[in-house]
Amino acid sequence: MEINEKLMREMKKKIDLEMNKKEIEVVEHWKKELDVIYRKRYENLSSIQVDIKGLMERMANRAAILSRMVKEAM
Repeated sequence: MEINEKLMREMKKKIDLEMNKKEIEVVEHWKKELDVIYRKRYENLSSIQVDIKGLMERMANRAAILSRMVKEAM
């Protein structure tokens, strides 16, 4: 059974829309995390570096988990 081009375009458009929605959610999540760091009152540079490093580690961990999930799904 062959899927016609119109249906394929509609499906692609729907998938692209869903992916964009998910990307917005991800960007908003990490922006909130950065906002918390930005609003804090830091005594010195090393304190903000510790918080930024913690955020970077959480982002790296999440990326690693998602990468593993994608590889396992293939």
